[in-house]
Amino acid sequence: MFSRAEREFLTQLAQGPAEEVPHRLARAFPNPVYRRKLLWGIRHKAARSLSDWQLYALAVGREERLLPRSNGSGESSPPLFEDSIVTFLGAVRRLLSPHRTLPPQKSGEDR
Repeated sequence: MFSRAEREFLTQLAQGPAEEVPHRLARAFPNPVYRRKLLWGIRHKAARSLSDWQLYALAVGREERLLPRSNGSGESSPPLFEDSIVTFLGAVRRLLSPHRTLPPQKSGEDR
């Protein structure tokens, strides 16, 4: 949601003692006009997305599968789905010809 610069700005605000924040921000972002622009952008992005995040938080209370899952490396992975008609046809094919093995398809080969 936030740009790299906005995330860095928020990190500078969130970390360390509160009394050092103005000095850290001035070192990381020396231009005061740019600091005000970053604040404005962050505030507007947060305001626009607030109702979406509130809705998401309510929905997560009823459906935990909405929460991101970690794949062990700290990154979430997309869910894997198999088309139900493909699953069904594969099962029918195995039942009708249990002794016949199909040759592997080459990638990009027309079906």
